[in-house]
Amino acid sequence: AMPSAGWPAPPASSTPAATTGYPTAPPPSGYRPPFAPHGPYASPTPAAPPPRKPPKPPKRPKERSPLGAVTFSLIFLVLGLVALLDLLDVFAISASAYFAAALTTIALGLLVGTWFGRARWLIALGVVTAAALGTATVAESYDRIRGVDGAVTWAPTDHRDLADRYENSFGDAVLDLRGIDFAKRDSQVTVAVNFGQATVVVPPNVDVTTVADVNAGDATIFGNHSGGLDGRLRESTDVGADGPGGGTLRLYIHVNAGNLEVTR
Repeated sequence: AMPSAGWPAPPASSTPAATTGYPTAPPPSGYRPPFAPHGPYASPTPAAPPPRKPPKPPKRPKERSPLGAVTFSLIFLVLGLVALLDLLDVFAISASAYFAAALTTIALGLLVGTWFGRARWLIALGVVTAAALGTATVAESYDRIRGVDGAVTWAPTDHRDLADRYENSFGDAVLDLRGIDFAKRDSQVTVAVNFGQATVVVPPNVDVTTVADVNAGDATIFGNHSGGLDGRLRESTDVGADGPGGGTLRLYIHVNAGNLEVTR
């Protein structure tokens, strides 16, 4: 039917037109979605880790130097040679000579170590050996036997046991040297007695030179009697019944107050 006048025309179709969705307004300028990768609540981007340093190459293991073992072996070799010379009586060798030989060998090993090899432990060994050498040297420089107040008798049986000096303060003192072989040796001994009688007995064959110093007392030296020496030095020599030979012994004897006798 035709539409009436003044009425709007009905829609051409009773089915409404399909829509594609609600229209959205464009986002405001500078807007970011809140949880987007770069939004205001997004976690900060972690910093890149620093580059790793390349690992250090492993150290080369130090090769063990044979210098220490060689020096240690030479020490025993040198000590053996010194002991051999001592046993053969080639030289008069004391305890300090052994320490001196060992210390010299150690010093040579350390000297060589400045150019070839290394053996630092030789330093500690050298310090110990030097201390032992100093102790032995001091002991030998003070090589004397002191008698306790009262009568005393010294009777060494070997030339190595013979001291350079024998002393006694109060009391009689006897030095018996008959057990020592003085052949092919030049020896010197000092005897000092403060108050008391001093007696020295020597072997029959040794050539003896006596330098006597008696302040108050008598002296009998190989049968020759002197009295009241008044501190004057008297020197006499006796070669024994066999004549010259058999080694030499020089005696220095000091008696402050007392008698002196030297006999065979």
